[in-house]
Amino acid sequence: MTTVTLHLVRHGETAGNAERRFQMPDVPLSDTGREQAAAVARTLRDVARSAELILASDYARAMETARIIAGELALPVLPEPALRERNFGIARGRLYSEFDDETIASWRHPRYRIEGGESWADVHERVAAFFEKLRRDPPASEIIAVSHGGAISVMLHHLAGGAVDAFAVQALENCAVRTVTLPAA
Repeated sequence: MTTVTLHLVRHGETAGNAERRFQMPDVPLSDTGREQAAAVARTLRDVARSAELILASDYARAMETARIIAGELALPVLPEPALRERNFGIARGRLYSEFDDETIASWRHPRYRIEGGESWADVHERVAAFFEKLRRDPPASEIIAVSHGGAISVMLHHLAGGAVDAFAVQALENCAVRTVTLPAA
């Protein structure tokens, strides 16, 4: 195997997304999010024809999205903690509006570690290790990976060769798909 094709999928919408809330791991999809997941499953049926498995963040919203996709594609789902969203520590469960603009801006710095949580550099390190593992020992040549907006933004930045200190989150809509190819080691 010389390459691994990854279809990176952001989870469907949650009530927390709609409210602009820093989310907890156990947040499920909203009805809209379930509809989005069903729609992306139909798209992946045509786009990811050779996919053999689904790896998903073990957070509830990503696992629920993955299970909906798996139902359409008849693929196994394996939890993958490396695909988790950034841990926002003390902000988890709280609305964005509860924090002033200066605080939010400081959290955007790639190396700022939120109290009780992670920095974007931490997520970058986690993602780089995940990609290296896939390159060394790919479980399949085509994989669907269900993750989170910020984590996928880190993945795309890393694959583009971007420096950690130059990272900035790029907006990614719920159930967006980005397809990338990793060379195998």
